[in-house]
Formats: sequence, C-alpha cells, structure tokens
Amino acid sequence: MQSIEDSIDGVELTASDVANPSSPELQQQQSPKQNKQQSSNELSSSQIELFLTMHNRKLTRELNGPQKKKTKYHLVILLCFLILVYGLSSTYATTNPNNGEEGNTSTGTGGNQQISITLTISQIVLIGLWIFVAIVITAIFGSSKFIHLLYWMLVYWPLLLVLASALVNDVLGSDTVWIVYMFIAAEVLTLVVFVCVNYIYPRFVTSSWFQKNGFARKWWRIRLLHDGVTMEYDGLWGRFSRKRYECRYIGEVNEDGLPHGKGVWSDDSYNGEILTGTWNNGHPVAPFSSRQYGGKGNTFAAVKLAFFMANDDTFEANKFMPTNDERPRCGVASVECSIAGDFMSNLPMASLIGDIQVEGEDGVTIGKLCKHLDDTSDTSLEEEEAPVSSLQISTNDPRGVQIDDHVYELTGLSFTKRIKQIVIDVIRTKDDEPTYTDVATDEESPPITEEQKQQIQMVSTTSDESGSVQNIRLQVRDWTNVRTKDALVFIPGFNSWLQHSLETFGQMVAMTKLSQKVYPVLFDWPGAQVLTYRYASLISASENNRKYFLQMLQSLKAEGITNIHIVTHSMGVQTLMNVFEDNSDGSPSAVSQCFGQAPSLQQDDVSSSVANLDKLVCRSITMLNPDYPLKAFNEHGFQTLRRVTSLVTVVGDSTDQALWWSSFINGCVNTFGWSQPSALDYEARTDNKGMQDPLGRKIDSLYVDGSEDLDETIEFQNGENATSSRGDNEALKVWLDCDVIDTTGLDTNVNDLRHSAYSVNSILLRDIEDIVVTGKRASDRSTLLHKSGNVYEYCHAPSFVSF
Repeated sequence: MQSIEDSIDGVELTASDVANPSSPELQQQQSPKQNKQQSSNELSSSQIELFLTMHNRKLTRELNGPQKKKTKYHLVILLCFLILVYGLSSTYATTNPNNGEEGNTSTGTGGNQQISITLTISQIVLIGLWIFVAIVITAIFGSSKFIHLLYWMLVYWPLLLVLASALVNDVLGSDTVWIVYMFIAAEVLTLVVFVCVNYIYPRFVTSSWFQKNGFARKWWRIRLLHDGVTMEYDGLWGRFSRKRYECRYIGEVNEDGLPHGKGVWSDDSYNGEILTGTWNNGHPVAPFSSRQYGGKGNTFAAVKLAFFMANDDTFEANKFMPTNDERPRCGVASVECSIAGDFMSNLPMASLIGDIQVEGEDGVTIGKLCKHLDDTSDTSLEEEEAPVSSLQISTNDPRGVQIDDHVYELTGLSFTKRIKQIVIDVIRTKDDEPTYTDVATDEESPPITEEQKQQIQMVSTTSDESGSVQNIRLQVRDWTNVRTKDALVFIPGFNSWLQHSLETFGQMVAMTKLSQKVYPVLFDWPGAQVLTYRYASLISASENNRKYFLQMLQSLKAEGITNIHIVTHSMGVQTLMNVFEDNSDGSPSAVSQCFGQAPSLQQDDVSSSVANLDKLVCRSITMLNPDYPLKAFNEHGFQTLRRVTSLVTVVGDSTDQALWWSSFINGCVNTFGWSQPSALDYEARTDNKGMQDPLGRKIDSLYVDGSEDLDETIEFQNGENATSSRGDNEALKVWLDCDVIDTTGLDTNVNDLRHSAYSVNSILLRDIEDIVVTGKRASDRSTLLHKSGNVYEYCHAPSFVSF
C-alpha cells in the first residue's frame, strides 16, 4: 500500500500509522472525547453513527459500481441466446420424434427425424422489437445502475417468453398459460430484488431506528479493540460475510464525539477507503481526498464551489419556460468526483453546503462566499500573513510584468511596464526552540513526545549547520503580497440545471489544481429545457440577465477580488456576448466598463493608466464549443471581448453534432422571421435566413476580409499579418487576435455528440489550467501544434495507437 501523508494541525500522519492502531504517533492525536472512550471497550453512539455514515458510502460504491465502456456485447449475447434456444429445441425434438405433430417431418431410416421449427410473423416482430429495445436502452441508460434491471425486465425475460412459447407450441403442443404466469413471477421477483438490494437494505441498515435499537452492532458484530479507537466488524453484508475488517477515525471531534474539523478515516475492506480532509458533525465535507483501499486504487476528491443563481429555477431542475424575475440567489456547494482509477457511476455528485440565500440579503454576497471556499477561511488573513515560499513571474500579458499574488506598489496594479528589475529577498528567521501545536487541547490529552517534535520539525522547517531552526520566506521589493485569489467564472450551456452544472464544473476543478489558484464561481443563468431552446437564447439577452451578471462582478470586486477569468460552454457564450454587447449609441456596456481596457499590441503602456485604476482585470476568456453565429463574432462580437482582455481562446470541434442541430433549428426558426437577440445578428443575415454557421464548428474561419476597414481593436495574430490565399481573386485573410483550439482529433473521453469534453478530457483540462494559471498564448504552450492562421491542435495520438 502506498504511503499517504496527511497533515493534521501540524502532525504528520502516514498510511503505516493509519494501519497500525498501536502507533504512538496516533495515540497522541486522539481528542479528549476519544481519550475518555479508551477507558472502556464499549462502543459509543457516535462511533456507531460514524460507522453507518461511512458504511453507506462504501455500500453506494458497491451497488453503483464503476462506469464501463459502452460496447455491443449484449447484442452478441442475444444472438448466442437465440442460437442456444433453437439448438436445444432442435436437439430435443430430434431425440424425441414423437413429440409434436405440426412442423415435424420424418425422413430417412432408423428413426432419424428432421425437425423444422417455425415462428409466426407476430413472434418475429416481437423478437426484432426486443432487440431494438436493447439497443435503445444501452444508448440511453448505458451508465445507469438501472441498466441491468431494464435488460432483464424489458429484454431477457420477454425474449425468453417468446422463445419458450414457440418451443412449447410447436414442439410440445401444450398450453402456454403457465409460461405467462412464470414470466410475470420472474418480472416481479426481478423488480423486488433490485429494489431491496439498492434501496430498502441501504436505508434500513443506516436508519436511526436500526442504530438506536442496537441492531447495527449485532448485524455487523462491531467490536471496539483495545486501543479504544479501532472498530472490528463483519463485511459489507453483515453476518453473511465471511471475513472481518477494521476501521477507525483519528482527528478532531465535536462535543458529541463525532468527527468535526480535520481528520482521517481508514477502512481496510475491499470497498473501504482512506479519507483525509474536513468533517462536519460526522460527515466528510469538501475539501477532502479519498482512496479506495482495494482494487485499482480508485481516487476521489471533493471541492467547494460558489454559485450565483440568476434564474428562478431549483437546484434539481430548470423551468420549462425560463424566467429570471426573482432576486438572484447564491450559495456554496460540495462536489465529490472520481479523479483516478475507476470512475464511479454515481459521481460526480453535488450537494449544498447550507441554504441557498438571496444575494445581498443579511450581508451574504457571492464575494464573501468565495472567501469561505478556502479551507483556512476561519483564520484572519489580515492578522497573519501567509509566508511566500514560491513565486511565478511572467510577461505573457501585453500589460507588462506580473507576479502572481502581488501588486506593484507604485501603481497598485498587478501589471507594470515601468519596472526594470525585480529584487527578491530571501528572509530567514531562526528560533532556538520551535513551538508545537497539539491536536487536542484538553487537559486530559497526553503531551506531544520528543519523538513527535522531531518528526514535526523535519516536516515543517529546515536547519542550518548550527542546528537552529530556520523559517524561510520570499519577499519582493517594491511589490505587495495580496491575500486573495483570482475568480474563475463559469457560464454553463443550455439545458443545464444547477446541480448538473455544479457537477460538470466541479469535475473540471477536481481534475486540475485550479482551486489552489482561483475561486471557482458558477453563474447559473436560465438554461431552459430541450423543447424551449429558443427561449433560452432570448432570455440570455434579457435586461435582468445583464444586471445580475454585473451584480455578481460588483460583489466580487467589493471583496477585493479584481482578477477575473471567464470560461463558457455552448449557449453560455450567448450570455457572455450579450452582457458585453455595446449599447445602442456605440458606447461600451456596463459590464465592459467594469473592466480596465486591455492593451493592443501596438500600444506602449496602458497598464499604469489612471483609467484602469479601481477596475477589474479580465485575465482570460475561454469559449468551449460556442453556440454563437460565426459571422456575428467576426463582425462585432470579438471586438467587445478583445476590448477587455488580450487572451481570448475559442475551443471547437468541426464534427460537433449538437452545434449542427443548433444551426439547423436556428436556420428553420429564422426562416419564419422569428427574432433573435441583437448580439447574434449580423449584416448578411438579412439576405440569408437559412442555416447559420456556428462558431464552435467553423473554427478555421475566424478572420476578416483584409480589403475592408478594420476596427483598431482587431489585431494581427502575434503582431503579424498572417495571410493565406486559396485563389488569385481571394482577398487576404486577417486573422483575429485570438487563439483557436481544434479538438476534432481528440478521441478519448469525448461523448458521441462531441460537444462536452471539457470536464474529463485530461488534455483539454490541462490546457485550460495552463491558460488560467500562466496566461500563455497558444504559441507558447508546449502541448499545442500550429495548424494554420490562428488555429492550433493538440499533439495527441488516437487511443488505438500503441507501440
């Protein structure tokens, strides 16, 4: 088993300590409540409650299982099933020539019989129907835990009924009523077993009634070992299990003895886990990380996200007709995700932390909620400045030099072109006797031993040659360390309700290290449902949608969060383009005016301009599979984005099926003269009302005609006029100053519609992380290859290639 280092309040834990209950290091970390429990080998109610909580997590993993690759093996099984039944029936009829009269013809000598089994037209239709149902079930419910139930109830049992009826009628010539009764009994029994195993049993064994009456202790024969912490119990199914296992919790607890604060749970059963992180009254809450004890080392992580609800929808579903008439709401959610090994079918799973509250009411704002996303939010950052141990200095942005988490003292901005040198002081502070913090502060808790002090000293500090302890930190002259992070605002696509949006966004954050660098914020706009696609497009341009987006930015700014990254997906781009759309008089929108002006490549230095003081900084805008008209983007949409940021990235796929249907639907609706938001309009649409090219599919066409007058905000790619010509009469192409990423070649972790690979495709996720963290353009990122113009593609081999 690999070593897992988990630091709890300055005390280092390893997997060997977790596996060894008698380890003196762990004995010292027990809370006062746990120390009292050591005096008795009797289980407390809090220990039983904790056991049931973690047992329920284990049972959920067991019942749901991992996601599996979609294959057509079930069709092969059906074919083999047909051959087997016909073969057995033919063999039976050949060896019993007197059974049945119709359909049997005797030829040859010596009693050898040849039999012909016939099916009626209705029977053939039924068999074909059930095979079709099997294909549909696999396509819709392939990753659901209901798939096996549906196969048995809708495919296997009905097909067996048809074949058994044909066999009895044609071969045995007997009545088939009893077969129908057996079929009904099999269907009912299958349903009852499924419901009992997946719903009744888990809820029953984890219920408070089951716990209070002592059945939990008797069912798993739970016994407290001599150390007063480790519990020994029977396997997953209680007394029916053959093997006994051990589990325990080490860490902070509340007054009732339940885990609360920092702690580690370990369970050495196959589906058990080693969970390290934060607990709240007996339940693990984000942030935490977990690894399954057995199997492939399946790893899970939980992250915290802030969300801003600019709609009237609920947590579980969108309204059929989208509206945003009510006041905006905000809250915090926990999202648990699979990040390595097998990916569980029930993950990602989002749950609310606290209640959803009206934004601005009782002092609750999205900015304040962002500050509580950090695990250290309960300590005052103003009182104790965290030491700087690493620095990232870059010049990727045309605004000038930037140092992460620092602002230039002379201007108060994060960018500067004035500076000519950067001086970093390495500050060492020596302490003759380091201080140590006990996990438990009660008088009954044992003191930390000298051996533990040495271990803590080795982990947290370094020593010079004289043996004095040294604390090393970095300090940049003329720069001030700011104690806040950037905000990453994610705008989901169409038909994505809050829970689903949190799960996809949470998966993205969990599989990267973005939460260490940014505050993840979800802007949940009215996404509508499948049949109200067009209404979602209209409401994205509503006045309330613009006002609520502006309110979210102002709330972030009020808490000192000035650097903003924006990531959108699909129709979420329409919300982005609508809030940045210029006013009717040509002036920038209210949202645009919140941000400082992004410099052009020809300008000398605008980073220190007075106009940019007290403004938000838009560090990057990334559009994933954007559902937005290409010509509208080229004509005016790009200019509104380039005005506020110099890093605009478009990620698209030329085979995106969802965007093809979007183009078809919009083309049909526009043909009948239905209106659409002005941000989506373009000059050529008045003459051509057919299908309009979506930006996410036409990723090689982000250029303007070089023969026309260009707006000053349109820049050449990398400062050069990159042109190409397909014919003598074709005008020069002036490529927009944005990066275009072609994902058509990706074939891993991409669904059949090829519309949403951003949540699990590691190649795309690492690239998005690189954009947000480093701010590098596509030409400077090592994972990309230049294709043509402003288009890049990933250096990636197909999944079937191997050497």
